[in-house]
Amino acid sequence: MKRAGLCMVAPLTGMLAVAGMPAAQAASWQVYSNPRYGYTIDIPPGFTLQSEADNGDGATFAASGGASLLVFGTNLDGEFSQDAETRVGGEKDAQWTITYEKVTAAWASFSGVRKGDVLYERGVRLCDGGAGFFRLQYRKADIKRFNPLVTRMAKSLRPAAGCETRPSAGPDATGKRQN
Repeated sequence: MKRAGLCMVAPLTGMLAVAGMPAAQAASWQVYSNPRYGYTIDIPPGFTLQSEADNGDGATFAASGGASLLVFGTNLDGEFSQDAETRVGGEKDAQWTITYEKVTAAWASFSGVRKGDVLYERGVRLCDGGAGFFRLQYRKADIKRFNPLVTRMAKSLRPAAGCETRPSAGPDATGKRQN
């Protein structure tokens, strides 16, 4: 079994620039690939790998200012939408006030607030009864800085090539539809 890994994203002429981010930072996005579950996601600049799960299902990253990012795959016991709804319920049980929630058969996104923190979670259905998720938590004071990062991450979380359950575009961090 291959281990999950990071590889540097090749700079692409100014097209990688994210709103409010200098081009040099945009080029330092990394792609995290998980061969166990077959998904990839772009990891923002400034996030460093803290650990990878021993079972190969994902990794945790951290950034200055206390932001944390968990990227993981999971086997579904039922429908993807049921799993996503259970995750939303778990966050509510953990005292998060859910401010946005959209769950479909192929993808789910939700966000919330608790005290001075913001949570954003995105998941996509994968092939062979699996799902890939990311969970980002950061300080509410940093929301303007993180909104474009969340948008790119949500767009980039996708099944590996060859998976026929590729989800349609979902909403960005503000709930607006992506195309």
